[in-house]
Amino acid sequence: MLLAMSLFGTFLCSCPGKKIKEHVNTFSEKAGEVVGETVKGLSRGVENAFEIKISKNDTLAVRALETGKVLPESDSNANDNGLSVYFIYNNDFNRDVLLKVYDKSGLEMGCCRRHLAGKKEGPGYTAFVFDAKTNIDRDCTIIIE
Repeated sequence: MLLAMSLFGTFLCSCPGKKIKEHVNTFSEKAGEVVGETVKGLSRGVENAFEIKISKNDTLAVRALETGKVLPESDSNANDNGLSVYFIYNNDFNRDVLLKVYDKSGLEMGCCRRHLAGKKEGPGYTAFVFDAKTNIDRDCTIIIE
């Protein structure tokens, strides 16, 4: 970036008055485009890096459920121990579900039971708050049963 600014300064010194203004505008537009594309790329990378997926245990109890977006949540102490899960009900649903979190080694590190009640095609978010020591990372496996 420093080299680009240096070259731009040298370029400006070699241009007459009105031309400088035109070149500054052109340079500013191009620099803005580059910065904008870089920021978009970084934000997409961060979103993909923290995407959380939930797998279903193939039981009769959860066959009527589909999951949509899963949002990580932090408690007041900045522990990443919560999830907000968007559930889509394929049939009327009224029962308890259990979310289990496993670390990258496959060891269970937390679970949370919640009662879900919903009508067919009546989606919505449900919050799950785990023990404060359950730190949900992107490399965790989450299973609903």
